Amino acid sequence: MKINFYKILIRSPLLLIAPEIVWKIADLALTQKWFWSFISKIFIYSHPKLNTNFAGIELDSPVGLAAGYDKNCKYLSSLETFGFGYLIGGTVTFDPRPGNPKPRMIRIPKEKALVNSLGFPGKGLNAAVKVLNKQKMSQAKRFISVSGTDISDIKQCIQQLEPFCSAIELNISSPNTKGLRIFQEYDNLKELIEEVNSVRTKPLIVKMPPFKAGDTLNQNNILKLCKLVSEMGAEGLTISNTLPTKTKKLAIGEGGLSGAPLFDNTIRMIKLVKSEISEKTQINACGGISNGKQASEAIKAGATTVQIWTSLIYEGPCVVKNIKKELVSNL
Repeated sequence: MKINFYKILIRSPLLLIAPEIVWKIADLALTQKWFWSFISKIFIYSHPKLNTNFAGIELDSPVGLAAGYDKNCKYLSSLETFGFGYLIGGTVTFDPRPGNPKPRMIRIPKEKALVNSLGFPGKGLNAAVKVLNKQKMSQAKRFISVSGTDISDIKQCIQQLEPFCSAIELNISSPNTKGLRIFQEYDNLKELIEEVNSVRTKPLIVKMPPFKAGDTLNQNNILKLCKLVSEMGAEGLTISNTLPTKTKKLAIGEGGLSGAPLFDNTIRMIKLVKSEISEKTQINACGGISNGKQASEAIKAGATTVQIWTSLIYEGPCVVKNIKKELVSNL
């Protein structure tokens, strides 16, 4: 029987501590670049079947780290040692943001899920640029997520961050950020993409809001937005983001659900979105993926890559290697 030392020695005691304190502990560990570089061979796994082309970018594997873990792009060098095909830093906003009041994150361990109402806490564009300027360019592919409610701010983020990444992911979908839903309206999104297209030089990925089975009105609206973004030349869509959820355990009374419960809905969304968009527009699957079989199912449904976040929290760094190995046997 294979023993999972991460779950026994690390995860179990950490589950007794408040989530954001654990996050700070993890960030402290990630500052030790020498350590992660030293043990990086543990996470290495490659196979020709995993080679992937996304938006003209050659990736060693289709398994990426979703936006949201490293909001200020401080720990990308350490996270790269985990074996991801690509990582998404951010989400970066133009101005510093404190985020929403605490508590703003809860765990649901039995379901391997999280609910967060973080609201893009971060140090802003200038701080991210300073951090990235100090980092050595890596062979690992870096994308950077940006967001905001002002088009000119978003354009400045893209222009200043493009030198440090292979692609930009534009997040219009956070359920926890006041004012962001303005870009989930057709005309507003059209104006935003037009303005972004006028300044960008790298591939553009748009992170779309989720829709649930049975919510026909919301589904049809989001599918129209996906089609619009595709027609306007975006190279990719990320399907999707956390699912809006009400809970009294969070200070603002609501948040976004992530983790295992999202998987079935993620597959359903991918299939529907795929049928509406241009063949030139590729899909990143994001939501509930924690093993190679699920990654394979997402790719067969129409995705080119998969992104993980919550499963990294519950399974530890080796989850990336495990997904890749199982994915090879399922492709």
